[in-house]
Amino acid sequence: MAHKNLLPPLTLYRQLLRVHRKLPPSLRLLGDDYVKSEFKRHKDITNPIHIVGFLNEWQSYLEEIKKQTSILVSSEEIKFGKKIKLENLEKFSDQQLGQLYELRNETKVAIARRKKSE
Repeated sequence: MAHKNLLPPLTLYRQLLRVHRKLPPSLRLLGDDYVKSEFKRHKDITNPIHIVGFLNEWQSYLEEIKKQTSILVSSEEIKFGKKIKLENLEKFSDQQLGQLYELRNETKVAIARRKKSE
């Protein structure tokens, strides 16, 4: 989904960290670390196509998290995230698939820790 008005990188970065405050502590920590490392890793990118793609994907993520955190359901457990479409997975490089696998494992560990502490 292309956005007509992309947020400036610093504004987007701050909004991402702000919306993570609404996540459970373990997911917030994981999300904040990931956002910080990705923005740091991409700060020297000069290719406009890569910049627009990067900002577009993070802005889509921001909108998704805003939607998910705005749902206040007291009796049900809120589910965060969404499934990745197969056609999108097929576009990933081996490195990206490895990062996704690591993120999945870290998320499972964080959720297990949270459930154990409750």
